[in-house]
Amino acid sequence: MTELGDIFEAGSPHGRAYAVLVHHPRSSLTEIAQYLGVSTETAAASLDVLVELQAAVRIGTPEGAAVWDAHAPESLSEAEARRRQYEINQMHTAAARLSETFRSVRRSPRSSGAVVPVFERLEMLADFEEMQTAARSTVKLIERGPYLSDLERERQLFLLKRSRLGSGIRYQTLYQDTIYQDAERLRHALATNASGAQARTLPEPPFKLIISDDERASLVLHVDERRPDPMGLRIMGSSALDLLVKTFDVLWSLAAPISVNPTAEALDERDRAILTLMGLGATDDTIARRLGMSRRTVVRRTARLLERLGASTRFQAGVQATRRGWL
Repeated sequence: MTELGDIFEAGSPHGRAYAVLVHHPRSSLTEIAQYLGVSTETAAASLDVLVELQAAVRIGTPEGAAVWDAHAPESLSEAEARRRQYEINQMHTAAARLSETFRSVRRSPRSSGAVVPVFERLEMLADFEEMQTAARSTVKLIERGPYLSDLERERQLFLLKRSRLGSGIRYQTLYQDTIYQDAERLRHALATNASGAQARTLPEPPFKLIISDDERASLVLHVDERRPDPMGLRIMGSSALDLLVKTFDVLWSLAAPISVNPTAEALDERDRAILTLMGLGATDDTIARRLGMSRRTVVRRTARLLERLGASTRFQAGVQATRRGWL
């Protein structure tokens, strides 16, 4: 399903159609199809999607024909940012509901239900290791502090992860942004990425989690040993597991790829202006005109900014730049 943020992806079909409307306002269907180099049927399908997303409007003319125009990129990007923030808030609400479930389940460690309390730190660590060892296809992880293990145990888990990657297991790890201040864990994260893992970051992931093959999970709700509550939940096939899988997938879509060089030098004024305009949804041609630069220079600088920020999209670049205080 196409989302509003997709129209700012220049290479996507609907993104190309939106860019045509930005550059050629009040164009007819035939003109739009010619600009895109596609059939009128294909162009009409993209326009229907843009109208449904409220990114474009169909306008009738006195002659009875129809033309299309784009809504302002700035308002669209702000609407998309609000939508994503709402989804993050929903994830935190879901975490609060899980916490209530956590306190309501039976506290016997011998429970055999779909949701089983786990009381001991070492048992939680054993779950994290066993679920990676037994995984057949995928492992999804959310890592955030405070951590369950010391650096030596972390090194053992790193070696396990590399071994499983070598066996073809797909890893997706979502880290808290504080990993950039933890040199050893950052080194492990980048090393496993080099071995084929995927890693992204968020400022405040709601909990620590591992999901194996989307079939079972281990959830850590807190690690404060002074509190009497259980430390976490072992979750098998259930609605709670389905919620955790969906929560992870949404958080993953909102996160930015981990940066290879998070301590890079600050931006110059020209790059800061490019990033600001990118965040407003401006195209390379628009940025070039606004800043008095050639389009080729803008394309080159944009590619370099995406690389420096470890981002694959313009939206992610804006998120990363804001987190580092560059904007």
